Amino acid sequence: MTDILIVWSVLCSIFIGFPSLYHLYMRRVASRPWKLKTDKTYSPAITILVPTYNEADVIDLKLENLSKLRYPRNLTQIILIDSGSTDKTLEKILEFSKIHPEMNIKLVKEEERRGKSRALNLALKYATGEVIVVSDADCFWFPDILEKSLPYLADQTVGAVVGREVILNPNRTWVTKNEALYRDLMTGIRLGESKFYATIIFEGGYSAYKRAFLEEFDSETGCDDTGTALNVVQKNARTILIPEATFFTAFPTTWKGKIVIKVRRASQLVQIWTKCLTYLLKNQLMLPKRIAVSEMFLHIFNPIIFAFLTLATFLLVLQHPIFLLAFLCILVIPKTRNLLIETLQNNVILLGALFSLILKRRFIIWNKTNESRQELTRDLLASHNLL
Repeated sequence: MTDILIVWSVLCSIFIGFPSLYHLYMRRVASRPWKLKTDKTYSPAITILVPTYNEADVIDLKLENLSKLRYPRNLTQIILIDSGSTDKTLEKILEFSKIHPEMNIKLVKEEERRGKSRALNLALKYATGEVIVVSDADCFWFPDILEKSLPYLADQTVGAVVGREVILNPNRTWVTKNEALYRDLMTGIRLGESKFYATIIFEGGYSAYKRAFLEEFDSETGCDDTGTALNVVQKNARTILIPEATFFTAFPTTWKGKIVIKVRRASQLVQIWTKCLTYLLKNQLMLPKRIAVSEMFLHIFNPIIFAFLTLATFLLVLQHPIFLLAFLCILVIPKTRNLLIETLQNNVILLGALFSLILKRRFIIWNKTNESRQELTRDLLASHNLL
């Protein structure tokens, strides 16, 4: 056995072994019952915030979806915060509001686009609800999502909840199939973290915050969802995933469209877990070390190990070409191949995000894509009982 094979074996064991063990452990924790005092009669006044920017293609569908909510209208306020749309988004919002005055829709306008967190913080000034709910314009809810999630906020230890994202077009292309597989794995981890104590991996499709723990949405990292969840945890409150509170959205069908989303998300997550590391070193982190250290390893240190593993693999194949055949055989199994592609892709992106953070450069490859919004049609949403 050569030295390079030993090095490769050690690196591979760490790179694959630790994430696998953490996933299995959190899947086990996820099977445990909740230890919370939920209350199905808990019906606080809520404010739903929907940030918009050139959403003319989907805003009618979004508002129609919100009109189906099973929640008292007298306890519901809806604020749409528009960041300088140049299409017909504003006109469509105003038209819908006139037709449905019972929905208590308020439109707040920014003159210039300053980012999602700043837009949400502006809208927050007009919010009257005890609970603040956030949803992106291209995400859709079942009518009972509030009934399924708000009872968890009745527990005094819970400061915020997040829903589970479901892709509306999982079988469209190999890109959407891989993403659906990845989301399923991540949901298991996030649910396990939630039952252990908290998960700070929040998403913009559906999240609800007790106003008592929400001073403002995080604008320091540019991560309005996960950054805000971390701030809630730092106030000694739990932030948890409610798997039955599902929200739906379409996902890009091309690899380029997917990378746009992944790059932006990786940049945010690296900043968040670096911030957690700073809190940890100062002994100020309120998130349990078992969760925090594991996630820091996955998002900060494992991508570095991946870089060394890639180099070791190249050298190993040069010395022992037979290993190339072994690697190719692994790719024959579809599920294994898809998981491997997703893992390699994500670590390359995380590595790039790390370098961008170190160099203090903005990590962006392409501009925002509207590809996923083009997938959203009335027929597709109606087929899932969302309209």
